[in-house]
Amino acid sequence: FDVEVSDEQQAVSLDHDRLRRIVCAVLHEEGIAAAQISVALVDDPAIHEVNRTFLQHDYPTDVISFLLEEGPVPLAVGADPPAERGRRIEGEVVISGETAARTAGELGCPAEDETVLYLVHGLLHLCGYDDGTDADRARMRLREQWHLQKSGITANYDC
Repeated sequence: FDVEVSDEQQAVSLDHDRLRRIVCAVLHEEGIAAAQISVALVDDPAIHEVNRTFLQHDYPTDVISFLLEEGPVPLAVGADPPAERGRRIEGEVVISGETAARTAGELGCPAEDETVLYLVHGLLHLCGYDDGTDADRARMRLREQWHLQKSGITANYDC
C-alpha cells in the first residue's frame, strides 16, 4: 500500500506513522490487495471549502472521502484467462483536526482517537461501505468498532 499523510492543521497532535499503519491494517482486513491513499488533515475552513466545492454542502464536516479509482489487481500480466488477485483502490480521505478536537473535548474522548475514528470511517467508505440507511449505518459502525478495537481504541460513540 502507498499511503501519504499531509498534515495542515494544528488542533490535534498525531503520529503519522501510526495513521499509516492503521490505513494499511484497515485496507488489508477489508480485502484490498493494493491501494494508493492520501490522508489530508486540515482545519475547519479547509474542509468546509472541500465540502462546498465537491458536495455542495456549505458547512464544515468531520471527514470526506473520495474514491478516485478502483479495479482488479491482475494475478499475472498476460495470463490467459485473466486472473485477479484482489481489488485495487485509489482514494483520498480529508479529515478536520479542528472538528475532531472540538468533538473530543465535548465528549471527553482523546482527540487522536476521534481523528482515528474519522480515518477508519473514511476508509470504509473507500472500501464500499455506506451509511445512508439505518441498516447500512449499523453495519458500518460494527466494522468501525472492530477496526478501532484492533488499533487499541475503544469505539464508544457517546464517549
